[in-house]
Amino acid sequence: MVNKLRLAVLGSPIAHSRSPQLQNSFARDCGIADFSYERIETTCDTLEETVRKLMAEGYDGFNCTMPLKTDMAHMADYIEDEAKTLWSANTVSIKNGKLYADTTDGVGILLTVRRGYGEVDKPYADCVKGKRVTLLGAGGAARSVALSLKNAGAKLTILNRTLDAAFALRDMLETDCECLELENEASLCLAARECDILINCTALGMSGKPEFPSLSFVDEMRDGSMVIDAVYNPLETKLLKRAAERGLSAVSGLWMLVYQGAVAFEKWSGILPDEDACKRAFDLIK
Repeated sequence: MVNKLRLAVLGSPIAHSRSPQLQNSFARDCGIADFSYERIETTCDTLEETVRKLMAEGYDGFNCTMPLKTDMAHMADYIEDEAKTLWSANTVSIKNGKLYADTTDGVGILLTVRRGYGEVDKPYADCVKGKRVTLLGAGGAARSVALSLKNAGAKLTILNRTLDAAFALRDMLETDCECLELENEASLCLAARECDILINCTALGMSGKPEFPSLSFVDEMRDGSMVIDAVYNPLETKLLKRAAERGLSAVSGLWMLVYQGAVAFEKWSGILPDEDACKRAFDLIK
């Protein structure tokens, strides 16, 4: 086990990031006393300069948030398959003067689904195999989520405000999935009625952003279905509240943040925080 780690999170803006509290919680649970994780304001224009500085100063790795993920993927010396398919990297390890990049966003959704089903001892990829997933959105977050779901054997339906973006995501996935207009209420209700899991990867419902015009689609979902909202500000969105009122499994997107951070921590330390550690981290940053 490592006994010392020096890490950071890069992005712009970055002052709001909860990653330092999250990663410090994991380090405490794993007994890494000599641990640091700092926020560093970084733009696309300053990314290369910042990364070279971190390498020169002996950092072990870092996270990237938007808008840096694509540029970071292209900067890496080595990049894992999913990150290369997406050309998006949020986790970088520095080893022997080389940059090893990966994305942990997609695994974060698989672990979140596993928690929603209460099957935390089951292999996480098995929890979505054969499941019908309705995905709302086709942007950056949705792309990572969709790729991991597809690779784990889920059957996807993608709804987006613009169909061209949904088609582009389908092409990237190289799979056969239905693409529908998000703003078409009939299409949304139909997709909700036929799915096992509905995941919102749009900004609808986020503090300061518009709400869903109607949540009637939640009422169309079958008993035993799950709703996950990637939005975690507020912690309980109106979408999740409606799902809970229906008696559905309603899971906050904050779990996605916790789990993607846990997988990143494993890449740096060799230790994957267990479910108890993840729950403590969730309670700390919520």
